[in-house]
Amino acid sequence: MKKRIWNILSIALFGAALLAVPVGWLCNAGKTFSESERRYLAELPKLSKQSLSDWTFDDATETYLADHLPLRDALVGVNAYATLASGRQVSTDVWADDEGYLLEAPVRKDSAEIQKRMKRIAALAETTGVPTYVLAVPSAGYIRRSHLPGALAALYKDDAILGEIAASETVTFVPLLDRFEREGQGWYYRTDHHWTADGAFAAYEAFSAASGRTALSKDAFYHHSVNGYYGSTRSRSALWLTAPDTLRIDEPIGADVTVSFSDSDTTSDRLFFYEHLGEYDWYPLFLDGNHAITVIENHAAPEDAGTLLMVKDSFGNTLAPLLVSSYRSVVMVDPRYCRESVSQLCKTIGADEILFCYSLERIATDLNLLRLK
Repeated sequence: MKKRIWNILSIALFGAALLAVPVGWLCNAGKTFSESERRYLAELPKLSKQSLSDWTFDDATETYLADHLPLRDALVGVNAYATLASGRQVSTDVWADDEGYLLEAPVRKDSAEIQKRMKRIAALAETTGVPTYVLAVPSAGYIRRSHLPGALAALYKDDAILGEIAASETVTFVPLLDRFEREGQGWYYRTDHHWTADGAFAAYEAFSAASGRTALSKDAFYHHSVNGYYGSTRSRSALWLTAPDTLRIDEPIGADVTVSFSDSDTTSDRLFFYEHLGEYDWYPLFLDGNHAITVIENHAAPEDAGTLLMVKDSFGNTLAPLLVSSYRSVVMVDPRYCRESVSQLCKTIGADEILFCYSLERIATDLNLLRLK
């Protein structure tokens, strides 16, 4: 009798397990975005004669089912940790070091491509006649390479790439590497590729010195901290057990700002947009994230404090609030979204200086830099 009950129970459990998979797929069918992976999920493919004949329907269906698999996050995480434990993380684009920092794989060194970008930046400097600076942020992987296996550490070539960027005679190179190597092991987030507030502050001091301005001390800023930040490298790696980071916000004391965006009719008196803390991505807390053109006017600065035109990627979003007290206005341009002529914009706003603030990966690979004019 006990054996019969056990057989019935086993069949019932097996049937429930078989049923759970399609039920799980149905429950996940309406989900369009994965917050943990920070990407949109595949949509249910449409059946057509063409999609059947060229097999695209089969491929799309397979992708759809994989994206909506029940317990997908857990399964992806298990696979990520198995890859890490077996020493195969070199095949991924995010590597974990021995202290749990999640580091982007090395930037591919292509001297010809780097020279193309530097020529475009140099041409812009010559066209405008405005002092132009390049601040290229070294990668976390290079700065923390002592925490990686030797074979992986040797793949980072940041010093050589930065040397090629610094060779331009038309622009002024802002040196960061030596100080970051000495002090900057903790100047990057554990779960994100961006620098922390300390890294941004070191860059602020370096640019101030290069441009002949006096950097304010940290006492000139309010410091706020927010715990529980998870960044993009955690999402891409699926190493879900990585401890969260703390975001520190450095707000200039006494600044009276108006912030406006080229893609919005509204203005703000804030540099930090805390409403983004309620979203999956907290980084847009800084200046509301990436916009084509962002204009920051500091009404508390002297009239002759000057205007800075910053051509940037997302690293510039945390640097700009530190620079606000040094300028009457800071105008940020993100070439990924802006197709306007930077040289014309420079003339329109009467820029006194131009700063290119980019991660090394972006300045070495971003095709938008080739379209600058």
